[in-house]
Parts: sequence; C-alpha cells; structure tokens
Amino acid sequence: MNIYFGQNLKKLRKERDLTQENIADFLGVSFQSVSKWERGESYPDITMLPVIASFFKVSVDELLGVNEAENEEKIQKYLYDAGCLTDHKAAYEIMKKAVAEFPGDFRLLDLYMRKLIASKDTPQEELSILPEVRTIYDNIQANCTVDTIRISSKRCLVSYYTTLTRIENSGITVSDVKKIIADMPLMRDSRDYAETCLFPYLNNPNDKAEHYAACRNTVDELLSLLDNTVFHYCFWEKEFSTEFKIEAIEMLLTVQNLFYSDGNFGKSWRFVMYNYGHLGELYFSLGNTEKALENLRKSAELAKQFDELPQISERHSLLFEGSSFDKNVLGSTHIACSRMKMLMTERYPLSDEFKASEEFKEIIEILG
Repeated sequence: MNIYFGQNLKKLRKERDLTQENIADFLGVSFQSVSKWERGESYPDITMLPVIASFFKVSVDELLGVNEAENEEKIQKYLYDAGCLTDHKAAYEIMKKAVAEFPGDFRLLDLYMRKLIASKDTPQEELSILPEVRTIYDNIQANCTVDTIRISSKRCLVSYYTTLTRIENSGITVSDVKKIIADMPLMRDSRDYAETCLFPYLNNPNDKAEHYAACRNTVDELLSLLDNTVFHYCFWEKEFSTEFKIEAIEMLLTVQNLFYSDGNFGKSWRFVMYNYGHLGELYFSLGNTEKALENLRKSAELAKQFDELPQISERHSLLFEGSSFDKNVLGSTHIACSRMKMLMTERYPLSDEFKASEEFKEIIEILG
C-alpha cells in the first residue's frame, strides 16, 4: 500500500501558510528532516505521527493518506480490469461504475470516454453520445493538469470526430478534426522519444536498466505506429492497386519478422495476424488461391499461438532479449482465434466455393 504522508504533510503545511522551519521548531527536529519527509526520502518516528496529526487537527489515517492509498488501489483495479477487456460493452459498464465512485479522477474519465465511444455499434448510437463526450473532453482539457491525460483525450476525440465526419448531418467536419490535431505534439516531442535520449547521462545501473526498457518500449511503439500508418495510408484507398497493397503489407511483415525474430511480436501481435489475414483476402481477389490459403493459414497459426501464450512471456529477439511481454496490454486474452475466425468466415470477401474447400476448412479448424 502506498503512503502519502509526504505530500499530505506538504499540503497541510501550505494550507496553513507555514514553513518547514515552523514545523521543525514545533517538533524539535531540523528543517532538513521535514524537507526529506515531504520528498518521501524518509519518515518521522512513528511516535511523532499522533503529534503531527494533532497539530494539523486531522486523524493519523488522514495524515498518512490511508484512504487515498485504498482509493488508489481501487482506481488501479478499475483501470486494469477495463483495460484487459476487448469486450467494449463490458469494459464500459466497469468504467461507468468507476466514474460514479470517483468522478474527479481524470484517468478514469479518459478511459470511460474511450469505452463509451467503443461500446456504440451504429452511427445513430455514435452520434447520440456526442454531448456527453464533449462534456468529458472539455472537463479534462479545462481542469486536468496532467499532459499525458490531456493528450490522450485529444487522441480519443480525433478518432471519434473522424468517425462522425462520415455520418450525414453530424455537424462535425474535417476542419474540426484538424484543429485538435494541430494542438497535439509531434512524435519527436513525445515521452517515448525523450526517454531514449537519456543514455549519455546515465551511470547508475538501475537508471540504465530503466533506459533500456524505455528504448525497447519505444521500438514496440514505433513498429505498431509504422503498421498503423502504412495501413491507413493505402489499404482503404481505391486509387492504390491490390498489387501495391500486397507489396506494402509484405514489406511491413518483413520488418516485423526482422525485429521480432523469436516470433513474439509484442505490441504488434494484432497487426501481424491481421496483416497475414489481409494478404489472404487480397491474394484471393487476384485469383491466387494458393497464396491466399498460405497467408490465411499463417494468420490462423499465429492466432492460436497468441491464445496459447502465458499472460507473461519471455522475449528473445535481438533488441528485446531478457524482457517480457504481458499480452493483457492488448486486451482480453484468448480472443485472437475467435477474432480471426469471425474475420475469415464473415468479413473477408471470400467466395462460398473457396470457404467450402477442404484447405479453408482446415484453417478454420486451427481456430477452433
């Protein structure tokens, strides 16, 4: 359990317009000791706690922030439980309960906004929540002082507004989306990039270990961003030929297989499975059933491999050796097979004749 003594002491002292020297004189200690307490570098003797609490007219529990610690545990559980679900409706119900209990926590409000949007299936439903989404977003932008949460909510609103631009009479235009994007930082201004610049100044082994972990995480992020960018660049656009799209996706897979040579694709697991699936449908559209089956099979095998991974798995490719991957960061576990099965049987434009073939049926059997 976290103890919030230091920050609570500082808060109580400033509320009463007292200096660290004032507190030190009252307790008979040095002001350096009080300074260390407030920074969380040390704590007073336990026998002093009732005296300090009495001085500020609060309980010892309030001084220590016991309730804050308990609340933080609850908040973290809400964030984790909802974050591990790919069932957006179920995640929305969790977050609805969370913001009702902690309406002032901006982390919860940000995730609630995301799950609220993701839980809607039809254009009418997506448009109906616009007032609530705007209220949450405006609250975060006006009152939240944590930049990461503010930027996260901007990213969420960009995605949501982009969807609304395709709905007739939504009142949201591309210009509205561009205005939000213009106020967001460039990639080189991100935390991920900044953390990779620390190495020349680090000497402590623990600091170096944190730096290496940050670099690995940034590589993961960059590869997933690369995939997303290329996909949105050409996959949905009619002016790009099928051959162009196939070559682009195969280049992506070459890069992903190069960086993730051990077959553990980290944050790119979904992208890799989808890429092989997309290649299957694209090759089918060209009449190349052999390549279509080859790529659909590879997608199915990866989905099965992902579902069978333990929650935490070790990684052994060159840049990730010694690190681990928590597949819960991608949502609920054991869902890859069901997702790919749905895509292959319902979404991909494959003919009934193709789906009736023994080879395709064998692929579906892999998915269970």
